[in-house]
Amino acid sequence: MSKLWGLKDKKILIVDDFPAMRSMMRSMLMAYGANNIAEARNGDEALEHMAAETREIVVCDYNLGDNSKDGQQILEEAKQRELLPYSSIFIVCTAENTSDMVMAAVEHMPDDYLVKPFTKVVLQARLRKLEEKKQGLKRISDAIESKNYQRAIALCDAHMKENQKLIFELMKLKGDLLLQVSDYPAAVELYKKVLGIREVLWAQFGLGKAYYFQHELTDARDLFEAVIHQNKAYVAAYDWLARVEQALGDKAKAQQTLLKAVSISPKALLRQRALAEVSFENEAYDISEKAYKTAVREGRNSIYKSPNDYGGLAKVHVRKNANDAALKAIAGMKQEFKHADADAQLLTAVVESVVYKDMGRNDDSSQALDKAMALFQDNPGGLSSKSAMELAEACFTLGKKEQGSELMRHVVRNHHEDDAVLAQAQKVFADLDMAAEGDALINGTRKEVVDVNNNGVDLAKQGKLKESISLFAKAARAMPENLVINLNAAQSLIMLMQNQGANSRHMDEAHAYLERVKLINATNERYQNLMLRFHELARSEV
Repeated sequence: MSKLWGLKDKKILIVDDFPAMRSMMRSMLMAYGANNIAEARNGDEALEHMAAETREIVVCDYNLGDNSKDGQQILEEAKQRELLPYSSIFIVCTAENTSDMVMAAVEHMPDDYLVKPFTKVVLQARLRKLEEKKQGLKRISDAIESKNYQRAIALCDAHMKENQKLIFELMKLKGDLLLQVSDYPAAVELYKKVLGIREVLWAQFGLGKAYYFQHELTDARDLFEAVIHQNKAYVAAYDWLARVEQALGDKAKAQQTLLKAVSISPKALLRQRALAEVSFENEAYDISEKAYKTAVREGRNSIYKSPNDYGGLAKVHVRKNANDAALKAIAGMKQEFKHADADAQLLTAVVESVVYKDMGRNDDSSQALDKAMALFQDNPGGLSSKSAMELAEACFTLGKKEQGSELMRHVVRNHHEDDAVLAQAQKVFADLDMAAEGDALINGTRKEVVDVNNNGVDLAKQGKLKESISLFAKAARAMPENLVINLNAAQSLIMLMQNQGANSRHMDEAHAYLERVKLINATNERYQNLMLRFHELARSEV
């Protein structure tokens, strides 16, 4: 065993539900010097180990039993919770080689995938290769782990000059980082450079995403279609193609695209949810029902589990006049989320109230509504505008006019310049024969937001940037989905840093506002310009 590679003192985690398999894996690893090995029998234990101490190597079985998260769900939750740094190695193992299992195992991009049985020589060869690659990128992974993405990008450039062996790996990583920081023009330039050297699918795919975020939708669609044409198993391209098709207004095509995707890889919860939602809008209720049922099943042990999946399934049942099935979905939701966090509790109560209202069970709807409103008072930021509008309709139907108006003001505050959302709000009032009252509420609330926004802008123009930042911070807490408020909050911080110099606290605050805007509308021109200014400040810190 060479000095360059060995497992001595490496923090390793073995995840398998069978003691004999854990013992066998331990013996394989100890043969190469491993002396710091922890074991987990299921997903919860695995995540506890990873939360307690960063693991440099995780060897995880895919199927860990009916009552546990599977290997895919462990990997996605570890990434979501930032328990698995870029420098760590995650290998998925499975004895099953069906296409569904293989696609599920590889889709969340583990570092490697092994089919049982395999020998210790095979395991050693894979680990050694992965270790060498990770070691070559250690400085970059350290920057990524500390969220200093601009430094990571600069290090990618430096490494490209020094290490031609990893040139494409570095280019791919840099492209991912440029998308992460929303520097889409630079991402386009990079991907075109790669494609000028070699036609590789990941570069076409990345270029498609960059075009999407720049609102160049037809170019994005053409690239995703080209990727699928070259590799029909490149499932993520279907997801992005469907997203583009919806943005282009073709929901029927988006539904067909997602149907193809789930036929290839059906275990991805977010894909099933997307299919369920778009097919519901298309009134394709049988397809929506099947997709929601899959989302509910796959979500039981997933970090992406949501009351919306149960609520969506219940709504489908109501549309199909299957009220008993709808009640069963609601009961399942209440059981699943009875110990959930405040956001999930609020959403559960909203879903319950709306579904009962659709079923004509007004007393049950009213009881759930009162619970939802109490939770909303304590946590207004936990209620999306879409859910607020649905709950408002239930309020008005049940004669709870004051609560309904409060919810509609919440919607308008968060979308005071969004014509599409305001039109939906006007329709809610019009359908209830409250058009005049609705117009008055919408116009009055819009004026409140405009006045707050103008005050903040005036303070910034007067050079009172700290006062402007404070005002916008307070407004953004109350209006987390308001595009303009979050843009101006970020802009005030960026102006302050351009005048007085950047610091980590202000950079983090500005980045948080910009991340909100990215979720609302990543193609917004002001957002793109602010991101360029933010990048310049970040580069000054590198």
